[in-house]
Amino acid sequence: MNENKRLLKEGSISFFFLGKMPIAPGTFGTLGALVLAYSIVILIEEFAELILFFMAALFYYIGITLAPWSEKKYGKDPGIYVLDEVIGYLLVVSILLFFKINFDIYMWGTTFLLFRIFDVIKIWPAKDLEYVEKGHGILLDDIAAGFQTIILILILIDFNLFF
Repeated sequence: MNENKRLLKEGSISFFFLGKMPIAPGTFGTLGALVLAYSIVILIEEFAELILFFMAALFYYIGITLAPWSEKKYGKDPGIYVLDEVIGYLLVVSILLFFKINFDIYMWGTTFLLFRIFDVIKIWPAKDLEYVEKGHGILLDDIAAGFQTIILILILIDFNLFF
């Protein structure tokens, strides 16, 4: 494989090389997703939720296509692979926007923090989803963390427990 192809693949799975950070690559990947989501919400308010949702779907396709290569090169669910965090976080923002949740500084911070917590602790079914074959396991546990984040935020809002 030539160097340009390898760099393109690495840049994709590591979300512009954020996954190559020496500490907490998943956190940096999620931070990159936050910056992307924030930029889209600010620049394209009216259709931001749709754009973010379709970006997550496109990234899933790219991610699942590159998963076998990345696992062969870096091992099972490699740390460099942070496209899964990006997908999970984009889904959080997208779906909450579909619910017409207002994204102020507290919501951006809370979604980021809760998503990272759920991604790290892997509450069921996230942990079990890691074992799904053909690269889907790399992605699905972060999608589960995203839905867990969404559910908790909706509960907090419903019970007026959110700032």
